[in-house]
Amino acid sequence: MSVSNSKARLIVLVVVLIAGVLGVAALWLKPGTQPSEDAGRQVADSFLKLIQEGHPEQAWDVTTAEFKSAQGRESFVAAVKKTEALRGELHFVSTQTVTVQEQPRSEYLFRGADNTGKSNVRIVIGLDQGTWKVDICVLPTAL
Repeated sequence: MSVSNSKARLIVLVVVLIAGVLGVAALWLKPGTQPSEDAGRQVADSFLKLIQEGHPEQAWDVTTAEFKSAQGRESFVAAVKKTEALRGELHFVSTQTVTVQEQPRSEYLFRGADNTGKSNVRIVIGLDQGTWKVDICVLPTAL
């Protein structure tokens, strides 16, 4: 085996190792599809607080681009205004993992004081430009 063959093999080996390390780093550093439970709950609480304080437009502003695309500001504000359950106090009930577009996501369930389940609000958190935001909000149907 000549010296040039040894150098060529060494260069190929180094390139393969570098590619492997970069691949592993990319997977490790890839942002997750779920926030920590506390971080997601804080996002959901802030969103609901804006709505309950009479600022549904500001609540819509802090949603993901996908949320905004699916539901325009005016339709969201109108839906919020006619949802009686949002006028009362909502209590955090639980967090669960749901699948959205084949990816695990965190869903936060809140329930009104009536405790019947008719006032349930479900909020799914998503990553939008590096920030956790409300991605889906399922309001209770008209009572």
